[in-house]
Amino acid sequence: MERSVLDKKSTRVLNFPLTVNQQLWLVFLLPSVIETTFYIVDLATDLAIGIEFLSKKDIWVGSVTLLITYSAPLVCYITHILNPPPENEIKELVGWFMVETGALLLYPIRPIQCFAERLFWSIEATRLEDPKREDALRAYEATRQFKIEHYLFLQGLIHAGPQAIFQMVLLVSGYTDNPHIEKMQVLSIVTSLMSVSLITTSYQRYETQAKGGRSRVWKMDQDAVDAEEPTVLLASGTSGNGLPVRRRWTKVMDEDNPIGKVTAFLFWFLFLLGRILALVIAAWFYPLIVLGVCAGHYFFTLLYILPSPDCRSSIPLKILMSFVYIFCLVEVGVQFRKSFLFYGLFFIFSCVENLSLTLLWVLWAKWSGFWYYYALYFMGITHVLAITFAGLYVKYFRPPIKRLKPTT
Repeated sequence: MERSVLDKKSTRVLNFPLTVNQQLWLVFLLPSVIETTFYIVDLATDLAIGIEFLSKKDIWVGSVTLLITYSAPLVCYITHILNPPPENEIKELVGWFMVETGALLLYPIRPIQCFAERLFWSIEATRLEDPKREDALRAYEATRQFKIEHYLFLQGLIHAGPQAIFQMVLLVSGYTDNPHIEKMQVLSIVTSLMSVSLITTSYQRYETQAKGGRSRVWKMDQDAVDAEEPTVLLASGTSGNGLPVRRRWTKVMDEDNPIGKVTAFLFWFLFLLGRILALVIAAWFYPLIVLGVCAGHYFFTLLYILPSPDCRSSIPLKILMSFVYIFCLVEVGVQFRKSFLFYGLFFIFSCVENLSLTLLWVLWAKWSGFWYYYALYFMGITHVLAITFAGLYVKYFRPPIKRLKPTT
């Protein structure tokens, strides 16, 4: 008999069991409302900023803003077209091509439709009883198909992230003196970082959690990920001549519980806000130094994740993901080795970089104005709060890592 959808989700928070209604609200309904709200406000704000700049004849800023906004659906469209379905019938392929092209031209109808379906089925699940409730939950899970999850992942990393950085640069440089546009830019930065934080929270240990039972939506590079599982010497295993043999074990992790996700989200949001502000302000005074620091951070993370027993098919992915790792960590397409060490080094290096670059412009750059004092206090507060939430997550909410020994 197939397990219930509820049984596959978090059933406890801080060792307190959740009732069915609490599960439905915390795991399904509230996340649907939050994700839908963030997405719509973020997209609407970015479009409004781009159109506003274009209406004021500021072509390049308006065009860049809109180009970043449409980057995720464009990249999704290209990757889908380059990987067509295996159908042999020309008619079916043409129909599929027309559907994908229509989804691009009518963007953002497809993602909004998906959010609407999730919201609908989560509401249905809260008001129905089994077996209809189970049907509603399965319909909710069915919306987490590869196409939409692929888009939402890219939307967070190549749309929301770059958009937050771009609008932050415009604000720090004082590019516009229009208070209406500045308010929209602040809203865009906040909602964009919220989108990035949601994606990072969801995928920070995705591969390890997927091996522990989490529903998998990413099918690509799975062979490469499986090949990267670490091997250890098991004392009970010996070869014919009495020598110990190497056997493969699997490192797995349960999915985060709802309160853990909120804690991790708050950490990532505050950390990203402080880090991007630190890098952008420092780059305003010393762009080459900031570029060098980011390059060093990039190569450090790349060298850390690159070695593996067999990484032939994942090298290009690791090269691309290392750019993301300048700001945040997501475990997609590669399973982190010695993850606690990797996360620790990432946060230590990031905080040292932020502090060093901030001290650089504070002590040696020529600056004046209350805005910089405000930025200094703000960066300090965000970093302190981020460290606080990180400590709470690691202490109370981080799912323990389990090591499954081979059965043979």
